[in-house]
Amino acid sequence: MHIISLVVPVFNEERGLDVFYKAICGAVSKREEAFELIFVNDGSSDRSLEKLLNIHRIDSRVKIIDFSRNFGHQNALTAGIDFATGDAVILMDADMEDPPDKICDFLEYWKKGYDVVYAVRKKRKVTVIKRILFALFHKINRMISDIPIPDATGIFGLMDRKIVNIIKIIPEKNRYIPGLRAWAGLKQIGLEVERGERYDKNPRVSTRKLIKLAFDSYISFSKIPLKIATILGIVFFVLSVIGIFIIIVLKFTIGLQPLGWASIVMLILFATGIQLVTIGIIGEYIGRILDEVKNRPVYIVRQAIGFDKSRK
Repeated sequence: MHIISLVVPVFNEERGLDVFYKAICGAVSKREEAFELIFVNDGSSDRSLEKLLNIHRIDSRVKIIDFSRNFGHQNALTAGIDFATGDAVILMDADMEDPPDKICDFLEYWKKGYDVVYAVRKKRKVTVIKRILFALFHKINRMISDIPIPDATGIFGLMDRKIVNIIKIIPEKNRYIPGLRAWAGLKQIGLEVERGERYDKNPRVSTRKLIKLAFDSYISFSKIPLKIATILGIVFFVLSVIGIFIIIVLKFTIGLQPLGWASIVMLILFATGIQLVTIGIIGEYIGRILDEVKNRPVYIVRQAIGFDKSRK
C-alpha cells in the first residue's frame, strides 16, 4: 500500500485547525492509500501547538514538527519534506484556501505516471490590488526565469518521491519551493483549482514576506537582474557620450552654451538613482551568497512528535 505524506505549515492557525483537520479527514477517507499528516508549527504564538497535540492524541496519523521559533513558510515546508516518509508528498496550507477534495485528483494523476501535479489557481478571493500584484509577480517570473515556472501556481500540489529526494539534496537557504519543484523537471501537469477564502480573512504571510519571496524567486532562478544593471550602465554611458558630443558641436559652431542648473541637477539625481538601484540588485545577490557561505540550518526543531525515535 502506498503511503502519502501531507505537509502543512502552521503559523497562528488555532481557530481554523479543527475545521481543516475534519476537511482533510473527509478527503483522505475516500482513498485507499495510507496517510501521514505532518503539521509544522512555525513558531506560533497562539494555541496552535496545543490544538495540534490534541489532534495527535486522537489520531496517530498526525505528526508534529515544532520549531524553536518562526523560520518562515518555505522553511516550514522544507522541514516537512525532510521528515516525510511517503511515496508521494502533498503540500498545502491550513487556511482552507486550498480545497482538500483536490487531493483525490492529484493522486489520480500521480497514478497515471505524473511526478508532479500542481494546482493552477483559477480564481483568487483576494483584494483587487493583491490580485494585480500576484499576476504581475507571475508575469515577471515567467519573463526572466531561466526555467519555465508555471503561472498562477503556489505550493499546493503533489510531488513523487523522486522529486522529493531531489529537493532534499538542494542546499539553498533562500528557498522558493514551487521554483525548485519546476527546476527538478520530470513529468509535470497542472490542474485548475478555484481557491476558497481564508476561514478568518486574515492572511498570516505579510506583504513584506511576500515581497521577499518574490525576490527569492527572481534571484534564485535568473541572472537577468544583473544583466539589466549592465545594460543600464551601457545605455547611460552611450547617452552621456552623445550629450558631450552635441555640446561640443554646438559650442564651436554657433557658440551656444547649455543653460539651466536645474536640468543638470535633475539629470545627476536620475543617474545617481539608477546607480543605487543597480548596486541594490548586486547587493541582493551578494546577500544571498553570504547566506550560503554561513551555511546555517534553515530551521531548528524543538520537538518532533509522532515520528520514529531515529527522526527526533
